[in-house]
Amino acid sequence: MKNTFRTLCCALLTLGMATLSHAQGGLEKTHLDIATTSSVISYYPFEIALAKGYFKDEGLDVERSMYAGGPQTLQALLGGSADMVVSAYSNTLTMAAHGQHLQAFVLMIKYPAFVLGITRQGQAKYTSLKSLANMKIGVTSPGSSTNMILDAIAARNGVDRKSYAVIGVGAQASAAAAVKQGQLDALVGIDPTITMLTESNELKVVADLRTGEGVMASIGSSTYPEGSVISTTDFIKKNPHTVQAVVNAMLRAERFLQTATPAQIADALPKSYQVGDRAMYLKAIEHTRSVYSTDGRYDPKGAAAVLDVLAGSDPLIAGARSRIDLPSTYTNSFVEAATVKKP
Repeated sequence: MKNTFRTLCCALLTLGMATLSHAQGGLEKTHLDIATTSSVISYYPFEIALAKGYFKDEGLDVERSMYAGGPQTLQALLGGSADMVVSAYSNTLTMAAHGQHLQAFVLMIKYPAFVLGITRQGQAKYTSLKSLANMKIGVTSPGSSTNMILDAIAARNGVDRKSYAVIGVGAQASAAAAVKQGQLDALVGIDPTITMLTESNELKVVADLRTGEGVMASIGSSTYPEGSVISTTDFIKKNPHTVQAVVNAMLRAERFLQTATPAQIADALPKSYQVGDRAMYLKAIEHTRSVYSTDGRYDPKGAAAVLDVLAGSDPLIAGARSRIDLPSTYTNSFVEAATVKKP
């Protein structure tokens, strides 16, 4: 009887361990190559997940590669050198217009978080957003999400996108240098660079997309999904447990960002991420707190708003709009199935 009981217990234990192993993911791929742009505050959910070891806690070995802008990260993804990208949700629509099937599976920020500012050089000729015509305007890189938002703001104000010069200046030190050296009339940038430049009076904000109100005033929508983790639909179908592990880690990071102080956020990241003095950097973090998603979900209305904006400023997307299957460009299924540990 004892032997039978012992045998039964061993069998149940073995079954339980097998079930647990399956529940924990049976990760199809443990080493992930993730392409990102340079570190900016609006993408801090990913940075926090990486810095605090949340990916490792999910059994993942994440190797990140940095690129100048969104288009370069997409080239890495489609070229096979990256498994996923941390980029703008709008890139799934741009790629859909080209017949490429990408899908965003966890939302990091619910607003673009960009700021359009006029430099000291540009202020002499600026009277309204119509003044963007004939200006030299900096973006992270031509064709990037900052460029798309610029075109959308210009179109909304009756400015022909061919009337201004778009200059790629990166997102941080190079963008700040371009402003300070008088190379630009305006800049579409992101924190902490924006806060540093506004604090030093190098830049005057004329469109602030870090809040719902600012997004509405700038592009006519109060919801606009932006920073996301994206991959090809083929990769997602073949690696669902791996994708789920990424989502679990990202949502854990989002919870941390909702409860941590600016100082705790700064201390969790490499010191090299700090731009300017600490007081200014903490102020930049506070300025951006409202953009972070609290649950990683995509709002169908927000996705439609992104498509409206892009179609209104990009003839290619306007022409391909009827072929874009909007619901297939994002999914909430992994967010809904997530198991999130405490930060």
